[in-house]
Amino acid sequence: MRKRTPKLVISFSSATEAMMFESAVSPQLGRIIPLPAKINAGCGLAFCTDPKDEEKVMKILRNSEIKYHSANIIELF
Repeated sequence: MRKRTPKLVISFSSATEAMMFESAVSPQLGRIIPLPAKINAGCGLAFCTDPKDEEKVMKILRNSEIKYHSANIIELF
């Protein structure tokens, strides 16, 4: 049986920003997922990673100047 675990989910205003961010991070850090229903954002994509990597992810967002909509920790399968 699968168990829900906390995940850091970064939502974006556009699919272009989501794809730009995906190319700016290593695949080991996380992946692009469909936007969870709990989050309301401008596009249907989000970046999902372990909450322990929040500082790394936020640093990449700042350094790359990629705009994001929100950062949320929610439980996902």
